[in-house]
Amino acid sequence: MTGVARLFYRFAGIHSLLIGLLPFFIPVLLWQQGYRLTEVSAFIALTGVGFMIALMGWKALYDRRHWRTILIASFVAELALVASLILIIFLIESSVTVFVLAALVNGIYNCFYWITQRTLFSAMTQSKTGSQAENKTGKQFGNFQIVIVIFLKIGILMGGYFLAQQQTLWLLVISTLLSVAAYYGLCKQAKYNESQLTPIDNAAIIDWRQKVVFTIDGVFLFCESYFWVLTLFFITDNNVMDLGLLVVGLTVVLSIIFWGIKNTIDKLNQRYVFYSAIVLYAVSWVIRGSVTSLTEHYVLLASIIVIAFLTTFFRLSFNKQFFDDANAQQPLAFIIKKSYLSQRGLVVFFTLLSLVLMIMGESDNTLALFYWCLAPIAVLYGMYPLRHQTHLQSELNNE
Repeated sequence: MTGVARLFYRFAGIHSLLIGLLPFFIPVLLWQQGYRLTEVSAFIALTGVGFMIALMGWKALYDRRHWRTILIASFVAELALVASLILIIFLIESSVTVFVLAALVNGIYNCFYWITQRTLFSAMTQSKTGSQAENKTGKQFGNFQIVIVIFLKIGILMGGYFLAQQQTLWLLVISTLLSVAAYYGLCKQAKYNESQLTPIDNAAIIDWRQKVVFTIDGVFLFCESYFWVLTLFFITDNNVMDLGLLVVGLTVVLSIIFWGIKNTIDKLNQRYVFYSAIVLYAVSWVIRGSVTSLTEHYVLLASIIVIAFLTTFFRLSFNKQFFDDANAQQPLAFIIKKSYLSQRGLVVFFTLLSLVLMIMGESDNTLALFYWCLAPIAVLYGMYPLRHQTHLQSELNNE
């Protein structure tokens, strides 16, 4: 394993654990404090604003080759997020200032974690020869998914336990100890140092179809990680510990499935795999809109497993296409432009959604109706141009 690969897996692993401890439960914590879908949507929109602001700082640090500063900033932002969330929990009355601050810090942390993680992954998947044919992004992203699943679920199990016991301060203590230990460990073992950083080239080419897909991708990611988590929370009768156990229960099943898929996805016809994954992903939103706490237990469990599989399979397929395209040109510029488009899209979408919910009100069926509306929109992922195979091959032939 190369130095970049070691740094990537350790960075992704420790942050997945940290996310599971408390940030994973953000929508649940907001709901428990009396906030509803209107406020949750506003929180997501503000998170996007924080991300875009932080992106300028991330680029400035990267351009100055302050790689270790980027690493420590990711941990500092995570601790600031945990502290702000705990403050929300302990406040007797809701505070708009703390709410906005927590959302902005959440965006800052998302930026420093996700952009750094994607930069490391892109560096890891670029072959030494520069030939795209030698890349195994499907297998490597599958390995990444397994790492995320394991560490995230460990964090969720711990976080769910402490939240259920109302021992939230312990989460800040544990997060601090893990962050300090991880930072020093990463800095000592990191081989991806300042001399290996490549400058950000703004020449990355993104056509209008990619822009459309990248714009809606941020919306879907937050619907998965916020609204769907809320649905699972409702299904478990608003029990945080049961929510954690339910999510952790999916770990073994998904890990076994993706252990096999990751080794074969690079060998399959990418066009068929991608379009099949899109259709199945759209179906997953229909299923989401159909499950309730009144659904039979065995049907409910089967539905949740199917939804988790279809979603993760789609993410595996889509991210393979994305990183293959990124590595075919200017990876970092491509990643940054994609992130900016996604964040801008979610800021606009969730701001409008919050306003609509504020005007029209909410009901018990709001989430179900919302999921059904997302199903046909998910088909728009099919607009993504699968150009990297034929386009790259023609370039290689011309050379």
